[in-house]
Amino acid sequence: MKKLLLFAICSIFYCSYAQLPPNSFGEDFTLTDIDGNEFNLHSTLDEGKTVILDLFAVWCGPCWSFAETGVLDDLQAAYPDDVVVVAVEADPSTSAGSIYGGGNSVGDWTTIIDYLMMDDPDGTVADDYALAYYPTIYKICPDRMVTEVGQLSSINAFMGEINSCSSAQYSKDARMLSYNGDETYCAGSMNASVTIQNYSVGASLTECDILTIVNGSTFDTYNWSGDLDTYQTATIDLGTISGIPDNADVSFEINYSGDMDESNNDIDPGISGSEESSVYVTLTILTDNYPEETSWQLFDSDGDVVASTNTVGQAYGEDGDYAGQANTEIEIEWNLYAGCYTFSIYDAYGDGLNSSQWGGTDGLVTLTDAASGNVFFEIWDGFDLANVAFDAGALSSIEDVATGAISMFPNPTQDNVNIEIQSNSNQEISIEIYNNLGKVVYHTQENLSQGVNKINMNVSNLLPGLYYVNTNLNGESNLQSLTIVK
Repeated sequence: MKKLLLFAICSIFYCSYAQLPPNSFGEDFTLTDIDGNEFNLHSTLDEGKTVILDLFAVWCGPCWSFAETGVLDDLQAAYPDDVVVVAVEADPSTSAGSIYGGGNSVGDWTTIIDYLMMDDPDGTVADDYALAYYPTIYKICPDRMVTEVGQLSSINAFMGEINSCSSAQYSKDARMLSYNGDETYCAGSMNASVTIQNYSVGASLTECDILTIVNGSTFDTYNWSGDLDTYQTATIDLGTISGIPDNADVSFEINYSGDMDESNNDIDPGISGSEESSVYVTLTILTDNYPEETSWQLFDSDGDVVASTNTVGQAYGEDGDYAGQANTEIEIEWNLYAGCYTFSIYDAYGDGLNSSQWGGTDGLVTLTDAASGNVFFEIWDGFDLANVAFDAGALSSIEDVATGAISMFPNPTQDNVNIEIQSNSNQEISIEIYNNLGKVVYHTQENLSQGVNKINMNVSNLLPGLYYVNTNLNGESNLQSLTIVK
């Protein structure tokens, strides 16, 4: 239903949703058109032509309506030396023969499309180009950069986009294209990877240095060698970079001897440090109206899965673990070994847990340090994959905040414990008792008077063992251990 609603919206006006960001790299593909001729993307771009990629589905009414306007046919006819228009039937669930009509096809597409048309039988192009709705129309410049242009209404509008394509201008130019590594670093360590591109005219790129820049200074240098022709790319694994200080600004730069354009040499991917937590962590998922789309994984520092839903990263339309549990709160408690972890939350549709836009109720995903109650990760909207790194054990399970005005006795105790508090005004205090798993087993709110206050708590219903009593006064916490004996 959500999919049908989105197509209905897009049939009324241009719709942009979860596609490739502007100036993304266009992955190469080779397909055979309906006349039996092979088409290769990068070979076509190497001719200096811009490719207009029209991703459609045979059953898509808005796709048919746009094709009927004839603007892409007219564009191809008017500028054959500048542009190649390519229509790709991108739904792998439909047969190639449905292009000619029949089944759930709107009609015979060969009667309204005269430019190159081909079928993508396994959906590879749709995956590589982050297809989220039909029709999607991309501009792919000769330098491989992809930008969505949508259903423009005139030849001039398309040519305006095509003429804005950039191209190599210098005999020596290397550029930093993308960052592909960890989005966070934990305990000062991260795995890094970048993609570079030879942007030189008529010259190969055979060596350069990749610099890791931390807080404005060179922190690590990687010497790369290879052989890239114009516009070719290389993805470089920089390995593990360690010793990064907390809250650092981390960026990457390509250092190429004789580089004639340094404006495209660096990238700042917005890498963030890890959150801090005790080893007691609680995952809480409030599902939205489409719980079957949600899945998650927890990885340790070696990339091994520590915990996970049974189904992970399911395709849209497939059921995950939480199918049938709409608007339900699910709580999972972890007692982890000390170390770095990465939590990944997935949404099969790509809109997160934002059901309100479809007339439903929004959900929420949180990670909480159970020992302190601090929520260190929270997300609900606009993601197909979201990650957070956290350092379990970076914060002690017992964080003592000295106040000097709160005492507790007797300790150990059997049935009752007294909290004595020196207060300088009339105010309210919150008192919680945690078990050794970080779960709240007792909670009270008390009003204090100016002077000495004594609060008696009956703990006779608690099992013997070690507990932690947290008092919160004036925004400051005091956490003390309590032993209960029987």
